[in-house]
Amino acid sequence: MTIQYHGDACIRLTGKTPAGEFTVLTDPYDAKATGLKTIRPSAADLVLSTTGALPEFEEGPFRVVSPGEYEVRGVMVKGISVGTTTIYRIDVEGLSIAHLGNLAAPLSTEVQEKLGDVDVLLIPVGGHGALTAKQAGELIEQIEPRIVIPLQYKLADAKLPYDGPEAFCKEVGCSPKPEDDKLRIAKKDVPAEEMWVRVLGVS
Repeated sequence: MTIQYHGDACIRLTGKTPAGEFTVLTDPYDAKATGLKTIRPSAADLVLSTTGALPEFEEGPFRVVSPGEYEVRGVMVKGISVGTTTIYRIDVEGLSIAHLGNLAAPLSTEVQEKLGDVDVLLIPVGGHGALTAKQAGELIEQIEPRIVIPLQYKLADAKLPYDGPEAFCKEVGCSPKPEDDKLRIAKKDVPAEEMWVRVLGVS
């Protein structure tokens, strides 16, 4: 599976299941409002929203904007309500992925139990309506994922209110400089003991 970061809380997951190739897009944004690159939600098979809102786009993908359990092209999705936000657990290719976009407060023990074991954690870190660097660091210690990818931090030329990734990286001990524009990961590559933190370049 390949994971790409488009900015804000928007992640693109691509891969293959017995049902065929798939593309999942989370929290597509308004390019004019954010100053980020235009993306094509209509090119996805499945689009998820943590806020319950989606920009207008052509018909095509299956859209999820609320809690519940869904399956599209072999991709299993569980939406969990947290206040006014819906967080998601995505199970595909043997990997469990948690997307916490737009989360602004720590998770209760009950919600963490619903999430279950997490291989890849996509977590906001920039504050100002999302988790702060400190809150994100504390939640990572509680969830104990194997791979962490930070979201919702300040990007050059983007009209986003967040703080930069530096405070978060200091919190967890990683470099704020992106190593790659995408992460290719299979279940066999997931570290058994250590935790990887990957800051992805925006693509």
